[in-house]
Amino acid sequence: MWMRSDRVLVGGVILGAGLLFGTVGTSIAQDAGSAVAPAASQTAAPSADQRSARERGEAKIWGLDGEAKDPAAGVALLEQAVAEGDVSAMRTLGDILMWGGPVPADPQRGVTLLERAVKAGDGRARTILGKHLLGGWVIPRDAARGRELLEERVAADDPDAQTALSQFYLYGTGLPKDWTKARALAEAAAKAGKGEALWKFGEMLMWSERDPQAAQAALERAGELGEAGAWATLAEGAMYGFLGGRSTSRAKFAGYAAKARAAGNDRIEVLDAIRQMWGITLRASGPKTIERLTEAADAGNGEAAHYLVALLRDGNQLNIRKDRPAAQAALDKYKTLFTDGDYERYALSIEAARRRDPAGLAAMAERVQAEPGALSGDGAKQLYAANPNLAIYLIQQDLKKQGLYSGPLDGLAGKRTIRGMARVCRTLPGDLDCREKILSPSVVGAILTRE
Repeated sequence: MWMRSDRVLVGGVILGAGLLFGTVGTSIAQDAGSAVAPAASQTAAPSADQRSARERGEAKIWGLDGEAKDPAAGVALLEQAVAEGDVSAMRTLGDILMWGGPVPADPQRGVTLLERAVKAGDGRARTILGKHLLGGWVIPRDAARGRELLEERVAADDPDAQTALSQFYLYGTGLPKDWTKARALAEAAAKAGKGEALWKFGEMLMWSERDPQAAQAALERAGELGEAGAWATLAEGAMYGFLGGRSTSRAKFAGYAAKARAAGNDRIEVLDAIRQMWGITLRASGPKTIERLTEAADAGNGEAAHYLVALLRDGNQLNIRKDRPAAQAALDKYKTLFTDGDYERYALSIEAARRRDPAGLAAMAERVQAEPGALSGDGAKQLYAANPNLAIYLIQQDLKKQGLYSGPLDGLAGKRTIRGMARVCRTLPGDLDCREKILSPSVVGAILTRE
């Protein structure tokens, strides 16, 4: 995806810090990166003494059905349900422990619980465990078994498994990239009423510019299946000229933006602010951009709040200056729109942005390494955007430990650093470009967060 963006100097190399920060090539890990809270019941919940230990545990973990949010108590109830042989509780708790979030992650225990649920015949546990084994995000990759588990569920016409396997083939994560298989699986899931894989396929097809009409058709179908993000993707493609030529494409923005808003999509307000910032069919204005994002965040738009904090932290080298005190003030003002982990990661990135001298890099590297989860989620991306030299410094430290770098720890991406990064990059999944895009956010983030 082309995007004008902040440009930063790293060891003599100019790079766009915003390039690929959008949805292009998004790994399936981002979709699978957290356990999903069960939907709140639309009917009156049974009284506490009528609900099972698992139901009460889920309610306490996520704060549902009138329960005060108490993750620790919720886990205790789920453990009780597991001890009673509740297979759904094994799957639910296993899923939560793989990534953590409401409670600390414990992948080893998570795998044990998921394996028990799989052995008991739980199909959803098969899909969850298959995704983790194939993705290799928090446990060692076992691509053969992961694919086997997912294919078993695909054979049973499970749209969740079809969606997951489609994206593994689409992005080349753990499997060779195969868009033909990705599309077939996306179509199968769409027939069952699930449009996520069709959305992701259409998105990749659109940004690749292989077939704009087919991409538009796939994304529209995904939107009609209830994927609000597909309408926002279409709006984004329209504004950047990816839907049939620049003027023809941009004329489609308003219609897709209206559909995205009607579907309750938050990202569309960020896209409108980006149009204002860069002057895409609007007069470019930094102050109006900040005003748009602030209004959206005031209305409870979490995506706008995240984008606003990052923009104030980094500036854009055109019409918005870096203002780190304002970034911290915005982060504090909109704290309720961030998860606890995201709040800490953004706060760390703001602090890191101020520390670019050698002593500061060393001190911040120590801080990052001492904080569990500092690079999880989009932490690596935010850290690289805020202080690319710190990200390179952290990579240099790791390369030294592996004997892949003998130069100074200076945070500069010189030839020896690039050579070491490329060697590590070639061992990572996901069909990364380890030559031309070795300093892109997607590659640097993958190197920073690798096990």
